[in-house]
Amino acid sequence: MSRRIALKYCGGCDPGFDRVGFFRRLQAAAGDGIEWATVEDAGFDTVLVIAGCERACPREYAELAAHRIIIVSNERRDAVEIAAALRG
Repeated sequence: MSRRIALKYCGGCDPGFDRVGFFRRLQAAAGDGIEWATVEDAGFDTVLVIAGCERACPREYAELAAHRIIIVSNERRDAVEIAAALRG
């Protein structure tokens, strides 16, 4: 059974790493275990925020407060571990 996860990018103003490249690695690690959505979609309980810097502005967005939020703010985090956390 796959989980439905909303993806939110942040950090276009001052990116410190390749956010899209990181997402592609994460997507490969997750395989079919995750169905990706956007925060504008419905039916998800977790939001993955891929932030380009440590500030991670979306953690302050009121519309995300009702959801579980996982924030990645650098590419040192292991994509396989994050995929496991998202599926779990």
